Amino acid sequence: MNPLPLRFSTYRLWLALSSATLLILSFPSFNQTWAAWVALVPWFVVLQDLTPRRAFWWSYLIGLVFFLGSIWWLVHVTVVGWLVLCAYLALYFALFGWFVHREIRNTRYEIRLLIAIPSTWVALEYLRAHALSGFGWNLLGYSQTSWLPIIQIADVTGVWGVSFLLVMVNVVIARLVADRSPSRHRGSLIGVGLCLLGVLSYGQLRLQPLPATEPVKVAVVQGNIPQEQKWDEASKEFIWKQYERLTHEAATSQPDLIIWPETSVPGFLVADVTLTEQVRSLATSVQTPLLVGAPVVEPQRRKLFNSAALVNADGSIHHRYDKLHLVPFGEFIPGEAWLPQLRSLLPPIGDFLPGSDYTVFTIPSQKSEVSATKPGGSADHVGGRSQNTSAFRIPHSPLKFSVLICFEDIFPDLARRFVRQGAQWLVVITNDAWFGKTAAAYQHAQASTLRAVELRVPVIRSANTGWSGCIAATGRWIVSVRDAQGEELFVEGLAACDVAASEVSTLYERWGDWWAILCVLLVAGFAIIPPPAGRPMAGR
Repeated sequence: MNPLPLRFSTYRLWLALSSATLLILSFPSFNQTWAAWVALVPWFVVLQDLTPRRAFWWSYLIGLVFFLGSIWWLVHVTVVGWLVLCAYLALYFALFGWFVHREIRNTRYEIRLLIAIPSTWVALEYLRAHALSGFGWNLLGYSQTSWLPIIQIADVTGVWGVSFLLVMVNVVIARLVADRSPSRHRGSLIGVGLCLLGVLSYGQLRLQPLPATEPVKVAVVQGNIPQEQKWDEASKEFIWKQYERLTHEAATSQPDLIIWPETSVPGFLVADVTLTEQVRSLATSVQTPLLVGAPVVEPQRRKLFNSAALVNADGSIHHRYDKLHLVPFGEFIPGEAWLPQLRSLLPPIGDFLPGSDYTVFTIPSQKSEVSATKPGGSADHVGGRSQNTSAFRIPHSPLKFSVLICFEDIFPDLARRFVRQGAQWLVVITNDAWFGKTAAAYQHAQASTLRAVELRVPVIRSANTGWSGCIAATGRWIVSVRDAQGEELFVEGLAACDVAASEVSTLYERWGDWWAILCVLLVAGFAIIPPPAGRPMAGR
């Protein structure tokens, strides 16, 4: 095919950039939720009258611009890595465009488009979240975290169902724009409208209070340690004093657990005897269990782990979780066993080993203050329950929880496995200080939000800096660490909330990523069975 005239190429470029821009606007820090419902429409128009090869490369351009614009904060860590990662991630958009071009140019069956195109998007998101260690960041469904009724369907389908719905709506709108004949697509409009109505109705139902255990009080601290000081030996005493002071402040609210962020302990737990004794003494001093993030070294086996340890109120270290899913080129070098010389060629990279256990921690049964509100007031509980009451103390059963470290909360099945092991709520400890005062922290918190909804469990987040706070089982953000001006990033502080474990089990918990796997199978079927020839999406 000869190159398109300049005016048509310019028009396509404008449409392609519009689609990429709308996708960027859908996520933090712009938070334009509506944009995701129309973001793919210009893209679908671009794909008209192209060869498959051009459809691939135009779609690659859209993906490249989207990822460059939405995860630009990676430049604070590595410019080269940012460019390479974005170039890789854009390939998924290119494959999507190639497949969509094949479908919209040839099929005359509207129902096939409404199933095949969203299924392809979900299948590629699922692949992106797993291939080469996985990078399921800014999945399309995450853009809807502020629209609570829409995301409740995730407890059935996972985040994949939300992405599917968004793409399906985009397909219908694109058909209307291309044909400009609503009557011709009446069946599609009615079908998609009913799906949307059903999802919203289900969402409103699931937003109602759920059966839950009596709550326990949890406090999170955000130390806000500058990244350049975290591993500076000269800053060790400053870091310790910061967390010691915040812990004593948090203890005044009489929580059942105080949570520190990832690698907040300024040294190696266990191996550094003096530092370990300081942590034990602090837990004893405040008479409250501490969950602390720390690197742990086992000298006898020469193993280094990124860990979370539960230190009981009596100073004993109850249990430890070693991070299972490590960050490639951050915590380890892929392929180092076969090419050991890679470490000398690359910038300094951690030498951590992955853990092996899906650890579930338990807070021992004890007396716990529930809420202290005046008559007529209200108290929010992270499990979705609220009540008006005066301060009182009640016994509660042991509550079980698991920890996700760093970016582990972006992996839905990993969180699911912890809940399957018995965790009643999840804790995320992380450090988003790497990325500066950018949208990274809020994009990260969106993943935690979907994990809460998928599994109907509260999610408690503690970051060195980032978004630290409590997320209800419905995905509602309850409370966060913030300063007097309302700032949440790069501020020190603490927040406390009541955690009530939901007593419901979700379909997603039982069946996992069944919706995504179904989409993969559907795409495989559509690839084998070619689309029947017919009128394309737009007129020629």
